[in-house]
Amino acid sequence: MDLNLLREFDLLARHLNFSRTAQELNLTQPTLSRHIVQLEEELGVQLFRRDRQSVSLTEAGALFLKEAGAVLARYDAACRRLQEYRDGMAGSLILGYRWTYGSGPWPGLLQKFREAYPLISVRLVSFQQGESLVEALEDGMLDAAVGLCTGEALPSTLQGVTLCPVPLLAAVGEGHPLAGRASVTPAELARERLLVPQSRGSVAFPALMNQLFHSCRVSPAVTYTGERLEAALLRVQLDDQVALLPRCYYPDTPQPGLRAIQVTGTTGLFRLAALARADTPNPAVGLFLRLCRAEVKQQHMAQLSSPE
Repeated sequence: MDLNLLREFDLLARHLNFSRTAQELNLTQPTLSRHIVQLEEELGVQLFRRDRQSVSLTEAGALFLKEAGAVLARYDAACRRLQEYRDGMAGSLILGYRWTYGSGPWPGLLQKFREAYPLISVRLVSFQQGESLVEALEDGMLDAAVGLCTGEALPSTLQGVTLCPVPLLAAVGEGHPLAGRASVTPAELARERLLVPQSRGSVAFPALMNQLFHSCRVSPAVTYTGERLEAALLRVQLDDQVALLPRCYYPDTPQPGLRAIQVTGTTGLFRLAALARADTPNPAVGLFLRLCRAEVKQQHMAQLSSPE
């Protein structure tokens, strides 16, 4: 059935006036009359009673009006949803993150994205240490991700927005001589037994640590481990080692028996970034990255305007 016939019927049933309805539809009155007859023949029932003075709905017409209105409403709603999808205002976004990223700006960004685009369904996928966010993006398992990056440029297959710098922390046991310090230099850490947790396929920790200590002209003893973060922090407590890790890898909640100290001179070593494939076909990804850029710019302008 032609939906235009339904619309003409619906409007005529509400106006009960052929002349007014034809004018509103930009049709001639004979054309409208012909279309209504065509619809009645197609349905096999009379929808209107007509005489020279009035037009009224038949019992069948009144019944059909209710159903026709529902069909038109559903069709119009489907068209709106499709238009919103084409415009990137609806759809879905599969967003990966690592469980230790609870701090920082990204939870607030996610909330603002949901408020700005309520028709976009967001599914969060938590990745543990040892699982690669980058590989999941490249394999198409994720639409976007919030991940730890270094100061190096992203590969050509990815695009991203830097959310914030991530400081390097030294985690020590509460009985360690450094436990009372607010900060420590790389040169001071060179005298300690250092433990560096690393994740497969993400940040090249050995190269970064070598770069950091080489710039300070020291060569500490560093053990790199792929064990879970909880196990590495337990070794810190039991073996009196010092674990070096980005701030976003350290738990947000206070850790009994541990202290976290900021390592000076490591600004720019790590950064938290929103990432996506460069060739992503999902319009929701572009909206997410655009919101990230706008928020970062707003924060930067606020910092510039704040009094020292």
